[in-house]
Amino acid sequence: MVGIGVAGTLHVDSYDAIKDKAKLIGICDSDKGRAEANASMYGTEAFTDYNKMLKNKDIEIIDVCLPHHMHANAAVAAAEAGKNVLVEKPIATTLKDADRVINAAKKAGVKLMVAENHAFIPAHMLAKEMVDQGQIGRVFLAKAYEVVGDTPITPDSWRIKPEALGEILDMGVHRFFILRWIMGEVKSIFAFAGKLACELECNFDDTAVISLKFKNGALGEIDITDCAISEPTNHLELYGTNGTILEDHMWEKPLMFFSNKTGYETEGWVRPEVEHEPFPGYYCLSFKNEVEHFVDCVLHDKKPKVSGEDGREAVKIALSAYESVKTGKVINIK
Repeated sequence: MVGIGVAGTLHVDSYDAIKDKAKLIGICDSDKGRAEANASMYGTEAFTDYNKMLKNKDIEIIDVCLPHHMHANAAVAAAEAGKNVLVEKPIATTLKDADRVINAAKKAGVKLMVAENHAFIPAHMLAKEMVDQGQIGRVFLAKAYEVVGDTPITPDSWRIKPEALGEILDMGVHRFFILRWIMGEVKSIFAFAGKLACELECNFDDTAVISLKFKNGALGEIDITDCAISEPTNHLELYGTNGTILEDHMWEKPLMFFSNKTGYETEGWVRPEVEHEPFPGYYCLSFKNEVEHFVDCVLHDKKPKVSGEDGREAVKIALSAYESVKTGKVINIK
């Protein structure tokens, strides 16, 4: 485990929950005290330099949960050391670095997965399955939002550093991935963003409203903010020619749908049973699902669900959104 912040802790807890499949060997963090405290808690070895950790021949997976701008170097080093790599989203902060990670994994013949936990939320998985099966017809409008604000942004936070870019790359990547996963490739993008609520002296986009046009002709909208006075939540709306799907992480039953499609007709809104817990439960559930999936891919030589290329496409869309903010123009995504 490389990096033991919020995401790293969720990953470590996930490995701890699947001891029959994986054994945690080492925890690395630049903060020696944090590394040692967590290593002691989980009964493993502590490191402050991941290059030393990579020399351990017993390690088969390196899980990278560092600040975004540090992902690429650690992931490349892990792949070059012959380790399978699970790297938190975003895969990198530039396309050049994303390509370095992808190429390093291919050259070394190791597995690479981007830890996009939203692909492992059962409600999202059900929504995609319903769309793929045509239960609401052809989707012509997709809307998604993510609002957080439970963790105050502090002056020493890595998230406000220029090299981390901002919330379009942090939170937006989730939404770009999910909508591309369900709707297909994005053709063009237009975005407004800015530091609208954060009072720190920094150049940081804490809020954004983003419009998308997909290659299939459908339209999309994404709203994100990191400064909401609210518990974290995510919301997804899919409008099709024969019905509608609504999904919200804060609902006890997170998904509801309506359809007049032959064979799928409903009498009013239907709320199917799906494994779920409102915040913070869906974090724990989805992280455990993604970690176990990657471990299974390594154990049984399977293809990971979220490829390096999938992670790269989400970053490409995010960088195009930043270009739109800067130029005030619609940006075509090539």
